[in-house]
Amino acid sequence: MGHLFKGFIAISLLFFSASIYAQEALGTPFLKFSSLLKESSLNYFLELTTLMGDSQAGGCSLYFFGISFLLILVVVFFVLFWLSIRTNKKLKNKYHEMEKLNATKDKFFSIIAHDLKSPFNSLMGFSEVLSLQVENKSPKEIMAYSRSIYNSTRKLYSLVDTLLQWSRTQLGTTDYNPERLDVKVLTLNVVSILKINAEEKDIIISIDIDNNLTAWADKDLFSAVLRNLVSNAIKFSRVGSVIKVSAIRKTNFVEVSVSDTGVGISTDNLLKMFRVDANITTVGTLNEKGTGLGLALCKEFAEINKGAISVESKLEKGSVFKFTVPVSTNYSLN
Repeated sequence: MGHLFKGFIAISLLFFSASIYAQEALGTPFLKFSSLLKESSLNYFLELTTLMGDSQAGGCSLYFFGISFLLILVVVFFVLFWLSIRTNKKLKNKYHEMEKLNATKDKFFSIIAHDLKSPFNSLMGFSEVLSLQVENKSPKEIMAYSRSIYNSTRKLYSLVDTLLQWSRTQLGTTDYNPERLDVKVLTLNVVSILKINAEEKDIIISIDIDNNLTAWADKDLFSAVLRNLVSNAIKFSRVGSVIKVSAIRKTNFVEVSVSDTGVGISTDNLLKMFRVDANITTVGTLNEKGTGLGLALCKEFAEINKGAISVESKLEKGSVFKFTVPVSTNYSLN
């Protein structure tokens, strides 16, 4: 029995060391748990030493308590090991969240430093010329300056609106008010807003959607996603091309597609197309610029609307962007 007693002492010391390690590794939520285990095992160990000192106890009782004590230790170590794995997993998740937040912060400051500054410079420059030299300018020149100011103002408004929408998604305060939508009517409304942009490049926007096709989604989120995708299609399409907007019902959801025959997207960029930290800032066919936030925002809006977004593309052959919305209230892809 002397060897068994020494074994108990060694195992007990090992257990106490493991408990101390668990306290340090797992933190304060497990302090009470470790203390309770220590106290219980100490009481148990005292019972064992009492039994060993009692000549009437016999080998069978001591053997029984010894085996049960070993089993308890195995269970305890298993629990501590499981808790350690669980905590490490939580720490990794927190680390990835911090990486995402840092990417979001970097993207925000990048937009403030570059994209937001450029339209202001144009506004200040053209307005200064008009204010100081308007008497010396012809009506044609004044019209050209006025149009440049209008374009800069439009870009600035679009950028600020995108930033505000993006900030709401990051704060989790984006409104979600689903209702029954007429997909074709809503698509026609969105396309009509972008008609001027398309006409500047002699682009035709073709709509292929059945009448009375309905979906259950937030109207503003749906419009924002479609508007961004059509705007991108115009941006990356060549002069005189055609953009096709279509929608079909697939069992429990409606799939909306925006396809073009523009410059396309490389395989490397496809893999990071909807990521905020990807920093993809490709210029359009007429050197149009964007913030790089549009598609990341589309992904957020599509998911809030209980759907998803995807893309297929080949360089110099064009792209097809698709997003889905539920048909009814009791269905979502999330």
